[in-house]
Amino acid sequence: MKRVAAIDLLRAFAIIGMVVSGQMLWNVELPAFMFHAQVPPPTFVFNPDVAGITWVDLVFPFFLISMGAAMPFALRRREERGATTLQVAGSALHRFVWLASFAIILGNTRMGVLTTLQPWAASLVTLGIWVLFFAMFVRVPNLDRRKNTILNWAGFALLIVATMLYKPLFGVEVSLYRSDVIIMILASMALFGTLLWWLTRASVMTRVVIIAAVAMLKTASAVDGSWCQWLWQLSPAEWVFRFEYLKYLCVVLTGTIIGDTIYSHLQLTPQQKETQGEGVRLTLLIVQLVSLFVVVLWGLFVRKIGLTVAISAVVCCSIGWVINNLTSHDGRLYRTLCLVMIALLAIGLITEPLDGGIKKDHATLSYYFTTSAMAIMVIVVVLIAERRYGVRLRALEACGANPMFAYTASGYLLTPLLTLTSLSVLVDKFANLGPWCAFGRGVLFALLVIAVTYPLTRRNYYWKS
Repeated sequence: MKRVAAIDLLRAFAIIGMVVSGQMLWNVELPAFMFHAQVPPPTFVFNPDVAGITWVDLVFPFFLISMGAAMPFALRRREERGATTLQVAGSALHRFVWLASFAIILGNTRMGVLTTLQPWAASLVTLGIWVLFFAMFVRVPNLDRRKNTILNWAGFALLIVATMLYKPLFGVEVSLYRSDVIIMILASMALFGTLLWWLTRASVMTRVVIIAAVAMLKTASAVDGSWCQWLWQLSPAEWVFRFEYLKYLCVVLTGTIIGDTIYSHLQLTPQQKETQGEGVRLTLLIVQLVSLFVVVLWGLFVRKIGLTVAISAVVCCSIGWVINNLTSHDGRLYRTLCLVMIALLAIGLITEPLDGGIKKDHATLSYYFTTSAMAIMVIVVVLIAERRYGVRLRALEACGANPMFAYTASGYLLTPLLTLTSLSVLVDKFANLGPWCAFGRGVLFALLVIAVTYPLTRRNYYWKS
């Protein structure tokens, strides 16, 4: 099965968003829209009472949707090869262990913890860790599978040893409780998302019920003294898993439904061709979806909720009119995805007033469903651009197809190299020229991540867990 550019691009948008937001300088003169809504300038102090979302708050759910959407493609192939439930469970557990270990190693070995070393020495140590990451995850083209597995396990073992040496060699305290929380959550989502998709692969409705149950459990957990609150706070091994992580299944399982829809569509032989005027309607649909995306994002940020709901309702009705006239093979796919999007957006806007308004931290019900709807808007636009107009962004797609490499490239490859070559001094001088130069630093790092990820991916050097 060929890769789906729309899924890779959505994942790439998330990765690039992480890089830009993580590498830009927090300049107090930049507008609040450039930061997490709950960490606004000028103080940048976390305030859970601030409602709203910004573009930065879309990064994580976009990645979760893309993770879920990719699951049917990988697991259907395993199903066709006759994989058993036990084999799938074993593979999911293996992936969980590797991703959780990855998260812990990331949390303990980032360059910023090596404060006792000279910058050049810290850079060399960090580059060494990156080389071991490469060995742990890489799939080398044309290399015997057994030899590749040996390489991966050797990299894994050496990473554990190297991390444990941070204390005696560099005086850095190493702790299981210090981890990259994003990767740790993704580890849990990879495990439970895989298992739940496999068990419900013949019944999308069952998955919808599970999404609703998780959403209601999350809501009920706010009741003091309830069994739901006890279960939600349960953490048998808090350093690696917290039950509340499962709230993100609302997003991941939604992604699997999108993935199932696209996968099923691609299995069918096109019968209905595009009718006269359908190209115009598809162009109009792109305009509508982009407009709706902007309205929802901006309206929720500036807290014009009533106006946002009203405009969204009008735009969704107009989308309904357009998709009702799509009769071609691909048109039916866009229609199905848009209907799912409208349903999710309706749920998101209806639940927006709960918990004081939509928030990423601490995540609200509206956040799960609204951002999922916005991710589908992006997927549909990209699908139309790809399948109707032949538009491809291959350099970006490479980042989405090779996410772990792209995720580590900024902190473990580019930052050390820029430090060793003294180019980091020039970059920081540029970033301090003004507020938008501070943002430009993040953009520069994102472009460099794309530049190093694209050629590696083109040569089929993928990092896989």
